[in-house]
Amino acid sequence: MSNTSLYKTLPSLISSIGERYFYDRVVCSIQDLGPISNARIISYPKAGQPTFLDGNSMSEIDKMYCESAYLLDPIYDVIYYKKHEELVTLDSIVNDDFCNSTYYDTFYQRLGLSNETNIIIGTNDDTKICIVYTTKDNYLTQQVTNNELNTYLDSIKSAIITHERIGNLIEKSQPRDYVGLNCNNNRLTRFESSNLTKREKEIVELILDGLSSAAIAEKCFISEGTVKNHRKNIYRKLDIKSQAELFYHFI
Repeated sequence: MSNTSLYKTLPSLISSIGERYFYDRVVCSIQDLGPISNARIISYPKAGQPTFLDGNSMSEIDKMYCESAYLLDPIYDVIYYKKHEELVTLDSIVNDDFCNSTYYDTFYQRLGLSNETNIIIGTNDDTKICIVYTTKDNYLTQQVTNNELNTYLDSIKSAIITHERIGNLIEKSQPRDYVGLNCNNNRLTRFESSNLTKREKEIVELILDGLSSAAIAEKCFISEGTVKNHRKNIYRKLDIKSQAELFYHFI
């Protein structure tokens, strides 16, 4: 059965082609698949270091990856030097020695990731864009999520290729002085008339930071069910129906 939440975000994603926050919208669309716990988007030029395209602030470990660790990443080797499908799981390309590798020992284990999947999109011969995400729970959850996402893969791929072809022309004419959806420059002031409670405003902040319901629950020391109830109340008060609309109102 298709995921209606992801389906509903596609029109918003397509309409944002060429906008600064396009890749943040891609991340939001991917994260609408409930089991996904983390999603990032990375551009891999054939000559040069990779860069993160989503609006999340660069952490020290992100910088470490872009500066050197990516050269040891099995996915990087697959992207440019081996035949691959568009949707590649890390487990399918590594062997039992991966946990003893230099990459795992010095870098990967620090990420705390599991069930990693990569969607590899070639925008041209010199650049590959990779959507990397992880799923909660177990291998079965990963397979179900990947099959679900595969339904929308062509649409997401087409949107990204179109954005890279024409959207970047727009972006290059604009100063890159933003920090993505993580900016905290009093962004809730536009919601002051919406009668949100203090807790609901806090939840909105965390949603805009890209956190999943599970991550918000952990951060706020409440249950995931409570977070989902807060989401419903927030959407009702703001007269919206989805997380994509929330980002749209914020942008």
